[in-house]
Amino acid sequence: MNLCESCNSADAKIVLSLEPISMHLCTNCYNELMAKDLDLKLGQLPETFSLKDYQRITRIFHVERRIDPLGIYMEASELIEFGYKFAVHGELGCDQQELLTKLIDKTRKGISKQQVKTEVFPNGQIYNSIIDDQITGMIEYDETSEDTPLVIIDGKPFTWEEVGKILMSYEGFQIKFKMFDMTDDIEK
Repeated sequence: MNLCESCNSADAKIVLSLEPISMHLCTNCYNELMAKDLDLKLGQLPETFSLKDYQRITRIFHVERRIDPLGIYMEASELIEFGYKFAVHGELGCDQQELLTKLIDKTRKGISKQQVKTEVFPNGQIYNSIIDDQITGMIEYDETSEDTPLVIIDGKPFTWEEVGKILMSYEGFQIKFKMFDMTDDIEK
């Protein structure tokens, strides 16, 4: 991983290309540069927040903000690999504390209801089933499979094969896939 060329301490996550130069920046240095360029004041945000999920398990989320000419993007990512992830987007002049509140509310709603339950057949075989005939999740890269993604449901990764097995109980049913941007609100 490259270090930020501005602060030389944090991992560079953003490559800002201004021909003929390009700079590798951490999120904080990038945000400061963009805020200065867009004449925007950056409010203080917590680095993390925690909420209890549908099982009353405490989930800890890292908050990341990104400023660009189109607005302010905030993301809450659970501090585990392939955990829950939520995002919101606001206008440049929006109240950043309200945007953070919207992100926390979206996260609380997203982790409050279980979508897949694990059960056991009488013969001891374990299987997963969909609760309420509907699931929402996030598509993630699966480094163990170059042809299929992982699907994150209930903050847990499922392979495409596992999702297929879950769907087998719906054989003969119609299905509708609809893709949403990460910042969109999805009704469950």
